[in-house]
Parts: sequence; C-alpha cells; structure tokens
Amino acid sequence: MARQPRRLIWEPRALDALEQLAEYMPAAARDALDAMERMASTGFNYGRLTTKGILWYFPTPKLGLFYLDDGRTLTVVDVVDARPRRLRRLP
Repeated sequence: MARQPRRLIWEPRALDALEQLAEYMPAAARDALDAMERMASTGFNYGRLTTKGILWYFPTPKLGLFYLDDGRTLTVVDVVDARPRRLRRLP
C-alpha cells in the first residue's frame, strides 16, 4: 500500500530561523528545505520522536528540523544549527 503525500506547513518561527541560517549556510538551508519537501511528498516520516513525545527531529548534515506529524500534515516548528561545536584549547 502506497503512502499518501502529506501537507507541509512551516511555522513563522521556523521560516525565520531557516532564513537566518540561509544567510551564511545557503546550501544547508536548501538541503533542509528539500528534505522536508521530500518527506511530505513521499508520506514517510524519516525523523525520530523526541523525548517530548509529540515533537519529531530530523537531522540534515548541518541543520536540524523539529516538526509535528499528525499523519496528514508535517508542521515544521523550528530549524537549528546542528553542526558539532568545536571546543578551542585554552592557553
């Protein structure tokens, strides 16, 4: 049985975050957008459920996407910089 495509909604906070991140990581922002569009078009949730129980997380190579999934609609609520933080050595 084929999965039905889902609607994709971006909350204003998520769009603002994506726009800000796109200023210095345009390719990563495009990858994140493409990943969510692919997830919605295939109808398959590729993310993992967070400890909150209703919020899902999907990492791309540089950005992380937090979203809700009610089975018909994916609602992106936040986009974060997911690159590992490098600690610098103190003198």
